[in-house]
Amino acid sequence: MGKLLPICVAVFIQVSGLVAAHFYYAGNPQQILVVVDSSYGLSGYQNKIEDWIDSFEQGERYSDLHFATDKSYLGKGSSNRGKLYRVSFGKMNASVLNQKYPAREYDTRVLLTFTDVDATGWQVVHF
Repeated sequence: MGKLLPICVAVFIQVSGLVAAHFYYAGNPQQILVVVDSSYGLSGYQNKIEDWIDSFEQGERYSDLHFATDKSYLGKGSSNRGKLYRVSFGKMNASVLNQKYPAREYDTRVLLTFTDVDATGWQVVHF
């Protein structure tokens, strides 16, 4: 009986911490921007990009995903994924990404591309 009380207190503290963390992260989700390169050559990688985004979404439980191309912001939420491939434009200009999508607005910025770009401050995924 002497060891039961400390064990119960430890379990209570652990469970309380997990519940508190859940409510905190549910109320303060991370803002993640996923930008897809809209260059002509990336059109052949659409299935691979969709698979990557599916996998990424499953791993980001407490996050709000925002979708965009290198040319325009599409919106928040999975309903905007279908707009990613409507139009292919010319070559991507990585230097305007930081101007168009500043780091202070998003916790994480992910760029999906097939080109070798220098995108400082971005998590770059090459296909």
